[in-house]
Amino acid sequence: MFVGEKVRLDPIQRAHLPKIIAWMYKEEVIARAFFGDPLPKSLEEMEAWLQQLRANPNARVLAVIHRETEEIVGEVALQPIDWRNRSAFFAIILGEESRRGEGLGTEASRLVLRYAFEGLNLNRVEANVLSSNEASTRLLKRVGFTWEGRRRDAVWRFGRWEDMEIYAFVCYLTPTPGM
Repeated sequence: MFVGEKVRLDPIQRAHLPKIIAWMYKEEVIARAFFGDPLPKSLEEMEAWLQQLRANPNARVLAVIHRETEEIVGEVALQPIDWRNRSAFFAIILGEESRRGEGLGTEASRLVLRYAFEGLNLNRVEANVLSSNEASTRLLKRVGFTWEGRRRDAVWRFGRWEDMEIYAFVCYLTPTPGM
């Protein structure tokens, strides 16, 4: 579907679900990400999620596949997509800790942004990231997102409030990634 040097982005398949479920239980993933839905997730619940995802015209969630090993190492999302305002929210999870630091997240992010602007004709892609998530903040800046503000005490996690940082990539303000 979308191919880079190290990764490609493919539609999520049923075979990917057990690995995605396993990531949802990893302490490091939970600490960095905000999951709105409560855990645990069964395979049946995730299969229902996948069916809903495939039927949703306002969502694009793709598997990040390592080209050398052909294994899923993460996922990227553009959702919800607001077609009228040509905007979407961006999220990425690299669930395989052993693959972090190889540039896979950077490449996957650039691929999905290129798809957002060139394939979907979006104008703006926004990302909300926990203030404590320094790795995601660095990634967003690396691929061209601009900090727009902070939502104070926006999320209740682990018995305390946490701020969310707002970043955006606006097509006409920043060159399209990979061009």
